[in-house]
Amino acid sequence: MNKTVTINISGIIFHIEEDAFEKLSKYLGTIKGYFSRTEGGNEIMSDIEARIAEMLQTKINAVKQVVLMADVDAVIETMGRPEEFAGEEEPLNNTQPAEEEVNETGKKRMFRDPDHKAVAGVCSGIAAYFDVDVVWVRLAMFLLIFFGGVSLWVYIILWIVIPEAKTTADKLAMRGERIDINNISKTVKEEAEQVKKRMEKYGKDFITKDYSQPKNFFDKLANFIKDFFVLFGNLFGRVIGFILLTFGMIFMFVLLSTIFGFSVMGSNTEYNDWVNLFFIDRSHYTLGMLGIILCFGVPVLMMIYGGIKLLFKIHYSNRWLNLSAGLIWFIGFVIALFIGITTGKDFGNGGKIKEQVQLQQHDTLYLTLNRDKQLLASLNLNAEDDYNSHGEIRFKRHNSDYLIGKNPEKFFAGYATLNVVPSLTDNFELYIIKEARGEDRRAASERAKVISYKVVQKDSVISFDELFTVPATEKFRVQEIHILLKVPRGKVIHLDKNLASFISDVENVTNTFDSEMVNRRWVMTKEGLECIDCEGLEVNEDEHDLPAPPLPPGTVDVDSKDANVKINKDGIKIKSKDGDVNIDKDGIHIETKDKQHK
Repeated sequence: MNKTVTINISGIIFHIEEDAFEKLSKYLGTIKGYFSRTEGGNEIMSDIEARIAEMLQTKINAVKQVVLMADVDAVIETMGRPEEFAGEEEPLNNTQPAEEEVNETGKKRMFRDPDHKAVAGVCSGIAAYFDVDVVWVRLAMFLLIFFGGVSLWVYIILWIVIPEAKTTADKLAMRGERIDINNISKTVKEEAEQVKKRMEKYGKDFITKDYSQPKNFFDKLANFIKDFFVLFGNLFGRVIGFILLTFGMIFMFVLLSTIFGFSVMGSNTEYNDWVNLFFIDRSHYTLGMLGIILCFGVPVLMMIYGGIKLLFKIHYSNRWLNLSAGLIWFIGFVIALFIGITTGKDFGNGGKIKEQVQLQQHDTLYLTLNRDKQLLASLNLNAEDDYNSHGEIRFKRHNSDYLIGKNPEKFFAGYATLNVVPSLTDNFELYIIKEARGEDRRAASERAKVISYKVVQKDSVISFDELFTVPATEKFRVQEIHILLKVPRGKVIHLDKNLASFISDVENVTNTFDSEMVNRRWVMTKEGLECIDCEGLEVNEDEHDLPAPPLPPGTVDVDSKDANVKINKDGIKIKSKDGDVNIDKDGIHIETKDKQHK
C-alpha cells in the first residue's frame, strides 16, 4: 500500500504516488531553474507543464486513477532528462524514447494556425498539416466558391470543428514535431525573438520618425500628398489584385469549358466531334489540345496567382516559378503554332466539282424543297437540347452552319443553296457545284467528290434536298454545295414557299428579296427574272390564286380562304384559322388555339 498526494499541474488535478510526486517535483524544479535565466522562461515552463499534464492524462482511466512511478519515468524519458541539458547554445540530447512514445509525440494533429491566419487560421492549419504552401490551400478554397459556394460552408464547419493551436505543444503537434523540452524551448525562443525584432523595428521607427510639426504650409501639403499616394497605392493594388483574380477565374472557367466539351455561350455543338473532324489525325488533336492548354492556361494561372498576391499582400516571390511558367508557356506556344500551321495547310487550297443534272424540258418548272424525314430525325433539328431521344447529336444556329448526325454511323451535313441565272440556250440547265478545301487542288477536289446530294425531278416538279451529307471518315474542310439553275428566255419557274431560306441572292428586275420571291411565278426576260402574277410584289398569305404544282397520285388538296383540306395516303389534314384536325393511323388529333385533344 502506497501513500498518494493530490497535485495541480496546468489546472488539472492528479492523484499521484508520493515517491512519484517527489521525483516529478524535483524534475520540474530542475527544469525551472535551468530556464529561470532564459528569456521567456515562464512561458516555456507553462508549455512544459501543459504537455506533462496532457501526457499524464493518457496514463489514467476509469480503473487506474493514480499516477505511478512508471508513468512519471515515461514522461521524463519523453520530455528529456535535466542532466542532458548541456547549455543554451547546445541542443538537448534526449534519450531516445520507446517506439510507442515516439509515435505518440511525433504524430501530426490538425489545428488552426493563429500565427499565420488570414481569417481563422483554417487554411494555414491545413497547410501545416499537409506540409504545403498555404497559398495553394487558399487558392483551392477560393476556386470552390464557384461550385455552389462549397468552400464557404466547408470553411465554417472546419472553423467550428478544428481547435486552435493555443500552446506551444499544440503548434509543435500541428507541424508534426516531437513535443519535448528541447523543441518547446526552441519554439518559445523563436517566437520571443520575432517579437523582439518587431519591437526593435517599431522602436527604431519611433526614434527615427520625425514627429515635429511641419514648418510651413508646403511641408504639410507634401506630407498629405505622400500619405495620400501611399494609401491610394495600397488600395489600388488590392483593386488590381481583385480584378486579376476575378478575370482569371472567368478565363479559367471558359478555358476548362472549352477543353472539356461543354459551352458556356449557349452553343448546341458536341465539341469533341467537331474537334476530331477539324484536326488531321488523333496525334494532331492531342498535341493541339496540349498546346492550347499550355498557351492559354499558364497565363491564366499566373494571372490568378498575381491577383492573390496583390489582394492578400503576399510578398513571397519565386524566381524559379516564374521562369518555369515562362518556359512551359513557350513550349505550349511552339506546339500550338506547329499544329496550327500544319492544320492550316490542309485548308490552303480550294477545289470544286461541277456535275450537270439532265432535266425534262417543260414551259414551267415547279421548284420545291425535299425535307428528308429520316435525315432530319437523325439531326433532330427541332429539339431544344443537344441530343434527341436516340442520343443523336445535332448542331444548328442558322443556314450557313454545319450539323452532326448519327444514323447509324456518324456524319456531318450542311445547307445547300440555289441560285437562278439566265440560260444561253433554249433549255433549262441544272448544275450541282461541290466545293471543299485541301492541301492542294487535287486533294480538295477529291474531298468534294465524296459529298452526297440529291435532286429529283417528277414531270415538271424538281425537288432539292435541303442538306448535303459527308461521312465522318472525311475531315471537315469547309465542304459546300451550290446549285445553279439556268432558265432560258420565255420559260417560267414557280418557287415554292419552302424555298425562302434555300435560294441565295437570286437577281430579278424588281430587286425583290429572296423571302418575297417564293410562292410566285417568275419568267425569264431579256432583263432577267420578272414576276408575272404579283401586283406590287405584296406578299399575301391568304392569296392562293397562283397555279399550284402537280399533286402526287392519290392526293386531294382543297384550299379556300378559311381552311385547307389535304387527303393522301398518310391520312386527312384540315387546317383553319380556329385550329387543326389530323386523322391518321394513330387516331384523331384536334389542336385549337387554347389546347390540344387526342
